[in-house]
Amino acid sequence: MTDNVVKLELVEVGEDYRFEPDVLLEAAKGQGFTNLVIIGEMPDDDATLWVSSMANAGQALILMERAKLKVIER
Repeated sequence: MTDNVVKLELVEVGEDYRFEPDVLLEAAKGQGFTNLVIIGEMPDDDATLWVSSMANAGQALILMERAKLKVIER
């Protein structure tokens, strides 16, 4: 299962730097994900959280926890 895992390379690029969401989503197309979670924050006053997933709630939580570990292990 881990043969197809792409290593997450975190790079500090500046405090106010943001990647374009459309570029990130376009790069994700066609990757053959078995589970996918997209989390975003809307630019409104309440910073509304936007979440969409092709996984069920349990799978989504597991993916988020695994991603959190990758970020922490950096």
